[in-house]
Amino acid sequence: MRRPWSIALRLAIWLSLGTGVFWVGAAAISSVVLQHELQEAFDDTLSQSAYRLLPLALHDLREPNERHGAIMAINDLDDAGFTYFVHDRTGAIIIRADDAPEDIASVPTGEGFLTLDGRRAYAISDQRSGLGIVVIEMSSHRGDALADAAGALFWPLAALLPLIAGSIWLAVGLAMRPLRRFARDVALRDETNLTPLNVEGQPSELAPIAQEVAALLDRLKAAMDAERSFAANSAHELRTPIAGALAQTQRLALELGDHPAKGRVQDVERALRHLAQLSEKLLQLARLEAGFARSDATVDLRPIIELVVRDFENIQTSTGRVTLALDPVADLHARINPDAFAIALRNLIQNALIHGEQDGQLVVSSRPGPVIVVTNDGPTVPADILAQLGTRFARGNTDASGTGLGLAIVNAIMRQAGGTLTLSSPSPGAAAGFCGALGFGGQDRAAP
Repeated sequence: MRRPWSIALRLAIWLSLGTGVFWVGAAAISSVVLQHELQEAFDDTLSQSAYRLLPLALHDLREPNERHGAIMAINDLDDAGFTYFVHDRTGAIIIRADDAPEDIASVPTGEGFLTLDGRRAYAISDQRSGLGIVVIEMSSHRGDALADAAGALFWPLAALLPLIAGSIWLAVGLAMRPLRRFARDVALRDETNLTPLNVEGQPSELAPIAQEVAALLDRLKAAMDAERSFAANSAHELRTPIAGALAQTQRLALELGDHPAKGRVQDVERALRHLAQLSEKLLQLARLEAGFARSDATVDLRPIIELVVRDFENIQTSTGRVTLALDPVADLHARINPDAFAIALRNLIQNALIHGEQDGQLVVSSRPGPVIVVTNDGPTVPADILAQLGTRFARGNTDASGTGLGLAIVNAIMRQAGGTLTLSSPSPGAAAGFCGALGFGGQDRAAP
């Protein structure tokens, strides 16, 4: 999916394009006005030259002996880029400048501005003698001056447009800082972090949105707090009656002896045990949803691991089944709440014991990272089922007792603490088995 354009980029592009369009429009209008002014200036020079040249040409014709001096004076105007014809009443050319076109036998006899041989010209005549002169502009000064003036208007745009775009980008970026800050603040909120948003200092356009989002988070927090409180209170209140009912059921089973109804009593006992486990998991979830797994302090995981393994050794059904194989020099420090880590490790070991081979062995080891690894020798879990484990109430193809919440709790704890839960089957380096790894390699951990 293509990443959408940011508001800052859109504003920078459109404002730069708008500035460029307005600049080009203004330069075009200026060029038209400048062209008109230049035309007037060059036409004025052309007409003034004609008025200066005509008396000299008439003098040459009246005084042939002095013609050479007059013609030299006229030829001095060649430096200005003009040439000329002197003609009689019929338009026949009497005198032509040295650089005048040779293919013109006669010229128009009118007066004023005209186009001759594709060039701008000015013609005047003497009423008494009938002689006239046509001065033709031969140089490209007119076009060159217009091109230079237009270039002076348009070329700076090429250099200034990137600077304008950069300035707009910088200005928009500075103006968008409150929006980016607010976006980061909202991104930090999740189901475990619904602290109030800081809506102070927001611009007037953003303030209503910030206030509505803050109000929405407040309502969501109130609803989730009520739900968590209900779940926690319900699970807590169920523990005592469930424990009492389980004790009475066990006593009843002993009193029945070999009575045929004993089987049904044992079914009730198993159901009550499952309900007790479920209430315990719900209590853990209620604590977890409050975000208690996060910690800014770095803790030593080794004593916690040893304590959890020792607890399983004291349970009759798991005595001798859990082997601790930690590297003696491994750095086992991470940022996580100690109680949360104990719950995660306990659930991971319990899951490995329940779903491994009956009376099978389980190994708790460590890898650099740190990574705490729990491995059993149970059957291989298919890849499609393995991908679902770690979500609530997801279970594999097994008849073993369980709530489907153990690995979900482990996964949620590790995510809150900035760690990872990695599940693999078969175990690395083995043909079967199941492996769960608690990794803390992605944490920014301080030195212990």
